[in-house]
Amino acid sequence: VLSKLSYKQYLFINQLEAPLLAFILAFIVRYYNVGDPFKSGYVFSKNLNMPAHLFMSVIVALFMGLTVSAEEIIRDRKILKREKFLHLFRCSYIISKISILFMISAIQTALFVLVANYILQIQGMFFIHWGILFTASCFANLLGLNISSAFNSAVTIYILIPILLIPQLILSGVVVKFDKLNPIIGNTSTVPLVGDLMASRWAFEAAMVAQYKDNAFEKEFYVYDKTMADADYKKIYLIPELESRLDFINLNRQTQEPGIKKEVAQKLDLIRTTLEREEKITKAKFQYLDKLTITRYDTTVNIPLINYLETLKRFYINRYNKADKEKDNKIAQLTNTPEKEKEFEQQRNAYQNEAITDLVRNTMEQNRIIETEGKLVQKIYPVYKDPDTDQMVDYDAQFYMPAKHFLNQNIDTFWFNLGVIWSMTLVLAIALYWEVLRKVIDQLSNISNPLEKRM
Repeated sequence: VLSKLSYKQYLFINQLEAPLLAFILAFIVRYYNVGDPFKSGYVFSKNLNMPAHLFMSVIVALFMGLTVSAEEIIRDRKILKREKFLHLFRCSYIISKISILFMISAIQTALFVLVANYILQIQGMFFIHWGILFTASCFANLLGLNISSAFNSAVTIYILIPILLIPQLILSGVVVKFDKLNPIIGNTSTVPLVGDLMASRWAFEAAMVAQYKDNAFEKEFYVYDKTMADADYKKIYLIPELESRLDFINLNRQTQEPGIKKEVAQKLDLIRTTLEREEKITKAKFQYLDKLTITRYDTTVNIPLINYLETLKRFYINRYNKADKEKDNKIAQLTNTPEKEKEFEQQRNAYQNEAITDLVRNTMEQNRIIETEGKLVQKIYPVYKDPDTDQMVDYDAQFYMPAKHFLNQNIDTFWFNLGVIWSMTLVLAIALYWEVLRKVIDQLSNISNPLEKRM
């Protein structure tokens, strides 16, 4: 039936696909506890399926972008042969295709976000969600054009679509966490390379981080929550870890066993590098920092180091208490009357989702701090963690961090992630112009089987 439709009719039906998928997805994930006597009806903040919705929205955007572009070039084979014979400019053809597909994707994703956000009562995030899904869909448009240009059979192309989507599902950091992947391709401290190659990873992370920290409610408190989370991590996890390693050093510093001696040296190096970073934050100098080596460490350093760690702990306790007090004062101002208190709770329920909060804070992670490559890595509260690097170009970061470090500055995750996906889209556009995928496939098909020669 679809083969008998005109192109305009096909596009019209294709536009109806987006709101239909949005309705189905939003209806399925619109969760509320019907057995809770204290809550009546649906409440956005209590919807446990919001992370799943944001992830599936990205996959739907990729799917729509692929399906709408998969036959665009294969349909024009005869026209392309004639234009090539007449030496016409290929770039004009590609730009026209991309422009039309981008307009279709803009409408599709806008309709999808409108329907889904209305059903799930997601407020104030239309342009952020639309920007993410539109960007992902445009990437899929170029991916679809590349496979449409490379293969001669529409059947082959539509077989490839699920094959292309499966890695986007598995390697997005949602279905399988990046630190739970096969160690050969996984990474316990940051997002591995296989994750960085997936557009779904960048789009989903941008959606989660923006939904948490850029909603109208959390914007008012994010600076306090960030300060408190950093201080909480330092005083509860980081400093006790340093004290534990110091105990090991004091017990084994005089050993002559090579293995233990090497471990003592590594722990001293770890303490020294950690304190160097802390000095930049607290501005409190540790005068024996240069003696934290296997050859120079002795009992005269131990007591000052213990006192310094206690000083650090008090510093972060005071910082936490100060931020907590400021946050409480702000909440008190916003809830000093029964009417304001009711409005405050309504704002919280309308903008802050508990499931998204738990995921981006990573509070369910058992290993709150790990040691890797000679340094301690924070696993809890990634959404409050700033990039910690001195390199000019170093975007490698943990999942759900609020910013990425690039060209000596921290760029908000929303804008950086969208920039990465658009960069990937540009690479696909260049590959499409030069027909890179088609040439690779032609070269592979021309490789003769050595067994056939012997026959």
